Amino acid sequence: MTIPLVELKNVDVKFKSNHKVIHAIDHVNLTVNRQDIFGIIGYSGAGKSTLVRLINLLQRPNQGEIIVNGQNLLDLNSKQLRKSRKKIGMIFQHFNLMNARTIFNNVAFALKGTQLSREQKKQRVNELLNLVGLSDKAQAYPSQLSGGQKQRVGIARALANKPNLLISDEATSALDPKTTESILNLLKDLNKKLGLTIILITHQMEAIKQICRNVAVMEQGKIIETGSIYQIFTNPRQQLTKDFINTTTHLNESINVILHQDQISYLTNEEKMFHLFYFGETTDLPLISTLYQKFEVSANILYGNIEMLQGKPIGNLIVILSGKPNMLEQALSFLKESQVKVEEINFKFNRGK
Repeated sequence: MTIPLVELKNVDVKFKSNHKVIHAIDHVNLTVNRQDIFGIIGYSGAGKSTLVRLINLLQRPNQGEIIVNGQNLLDLNSKQLRKSRKKIGMIFQHFNLMNARTIFNNVAFALKGTQLSREQKKQRVNELLNLVGLSDKAQAYPSQLSGGQKQRVGIARALANKPNLLISDEATSALDPKTTESILNLLKDLNKKLGLTIILITHQMEAIKQICRNVAVMEQGKIIETGSIYQIFTNPRQQLTKDFINTTTHLNESINVILHQDQISYLTNEEKMFHLFYFGETTDLPLISTLYQKFEVSANILYGNIEMLQGKPIGNLIVILSGKPNMLEQALSFLKESQVKVEEINFKFNRGK
């Protein structure tokens, strides 16, 4: 039986603004299992930052329960809460390093007030810097590091007290794509090596896709959709979720480029354009060749990609299908029976231009 590390039960947070009550968090229920990498995605103002502050109780809810490591944080006194927070590490977008301290001392600062001896602290800091690949930067200062290296320092510092939960609050938002990938790979590696549970707060679906196993989509303080990353990508139910997925597949951009091609202006009544989405075992089937063999429907592929998600393939095609109307209908039925999602792409253009 899987034991959750984090549970939010019917949590509600209200703020008053200009005599109006705003639900920053609107009756949210959320479960994050131990050793999971869980993504929470939403645009600015969705409530993600408030949700983060609830998990370590920097923000108290108006109602609900917040259970972390089997404890309802709302039942703890100040001393117990401080002890509980040591099991929760945090990394942020802007690093929050102390510029006047060396990298070694930035990490060591997180051990202040612990029972470790000076030698034990030194050993722990060196272990952490080695873990994040910065052993050679111990005596450097933050101003001498790149953005990615600064974030690695932030990760080392967050791990100083051996937490079992690490919260990444937009920690890759200020980094370039290559550096973002390296930081996400580091988090994935730490999840495996340390058995660390990670909650990734972001507005970037690409980051979610790269390392998360499960995801929740937030909008206006509510969680509107949740599931495994594979379930979310193959069967999104909310329009916002579909929009986020399109940002990482670049499907909308591709369609816009295709619609500006000259050949699109000359489609006949026996030609239609479709988006075909397929996944799992369907990706191994010779669907395009079967369309011609069975129905004499030819396919002009305008765009195609296939990628692996949690070890399973998913693919997208944009095609122009050509054939007699009745055979085209049969071909589309065949695709749907083969578990291919079929969406006709309707477009308008001015032939007089």
